[in-house]
Amino acid sequence: MGPTSKLALLLLIAPLLRAAEFHTGQAARAVIGQSTFSSHDPGIQANALSVADGKLFVADTSQQVLTFDLSKMPGPMDDLDASQSACSVCGFTPIASAEQSVMPGIAAVAVWNKSLVVADPVNRRVLIWRDTAKPGAETSPDVTLGPASFASSGSGSSLASPVSVAFDGRHLFVGDSGLHRVLVWNGLPSADDATPAAVLGQNNATSASDTDPSAADSVGTPVALASDGTNLLVADSSNRRILVFSPGDIALSTNQLINSATLQPGPFAAGTLVSLLGASLTDESAAPSSEDDGLPTKLAGVRVLVNGSAIPLSAASPSEVRGQLPYSVSTGAASVYLRVERTDGTVAITNPISMRVVPAAPGLFAFAGGEPRSGMVLHSSGPDGKGPPVTESDPAKPGEIVTVWATGLGSIENDLDSQLSAGTPFGGNQAAVAIPVSASIDGRAAEVVSALLP
Repeated sequence: MGPTSKLALLLLIAPLLRAAEFHTGQAARAVIGQSTFSSHDPGIQANALSVADGKLFVADTSQQVLTFDLSKMPGPMDDLDASQSACSVCGFTPIASAEQSVMPGIAAVAVWNKSLVVADPVNRRVLIWRDTAKPGAETSPDVTLGPASFASSGSGSSLASPVSVAFDGRHLFVGDSGLHRVLVWNGLPSADDATPAAVLGQNNATSASDTDPSAADSVGTPVALASDGTNLLVADSSNRRILVFSPGDIALSTNQLINSATLQPGPFAAGTLVSLLGASLTDESAAPSSEDDGLPTKLAGVRVLVNGSAIPLSAASPSEVRGQLPYSVSTGAASVYLRVERTDGTVAITNPISMRVVPAAPGLFAFAGGEPRSGMVLHSSGPDGKGPPVTESDPAKPGEIVTVWATGLGSIENDLDSQLSAGTPFGGNQAAVAIPVSASIDGRAAEVVSALLP
């Protein structure tokens, strides 16, 4: 898996956990009510959620109760292959609707067996009765989260406006509209101001920004929460969507997804070669037996899922997985996670992360080594640009044609765009990239003779 490999690198540091858990800063795996993670079309604006018998019931501000069949949504452990859909885990159509007049506030109470959790947004706190049947339980709660110690900058246990709660017997979730996040505790807290295990909607426990509402890892206004025992569903009313967060066995952060050429995190363009590095990503190494008919979407038991569709892979090993982003991925936000089948038959997944997709994000390939690395550059006095590599002993000269290898230049011209398929050799000739390319050498503008898909 040397630096000249065509397909890219997804960077992942992957300590295995005993059980799947939610991780701070992770992204949603699916979205209900929008065709992409970054769209905000008129639609669902929920104020209450409930899950029963594999169905999601949504009460929204249009005075409708919408019913969704959760079995129609791919599960986090499903072995998903490539899909023609730009986002196979987006959208979803309700199977039924009914008139209703649900009043706001129902999302502020959660009950599990004898435990009761109540959100008190006016006093910036959450009240917890661990056992409502014990003597004297009616006089005061056992635990109070987020009391008067709240600071405007926020902290791990601060609450600005806790408007929603959910408890599934294992995880307690608290939606805070003031800090644009959902706090997660692994179990019902037994002490006041217990520190949450994870924060969803923010990159860390102290951030409270709402600067990128279009991302797959952001939460605008979590007015209602519901758990199906595995997934957390968050009614993000300000962004007119319901986000589906799934826990992961392997922790993954956004800066571990990198451009294979620059070795830097995103943003990324459609068709970019990307990489994932880590430990114990697979139990064995594998490479495609042939690239003539296209790259496989599973190697050594691994799939990399972008918006629910497996991307083509060029190499996989315990420490590295490489793949190519689909050309069909929409500009905006996308969700990415890795699924691996172990040789003992078990399956593990990473938590999803958010990926920003832009029209173009160019990166030039370079050989391995310390920075600054030596670029993969050819030079020639002929018009075809074919020649030896540029080295210290054989440098480029003024007036020569210089050829560089890049990724992240985006799509190609519209009349050829339909012929593009990630991981498949391009069958056309002279496929110019659609977005104009400029270049400079040592700070001086250089004429771009051509920018073509190889």
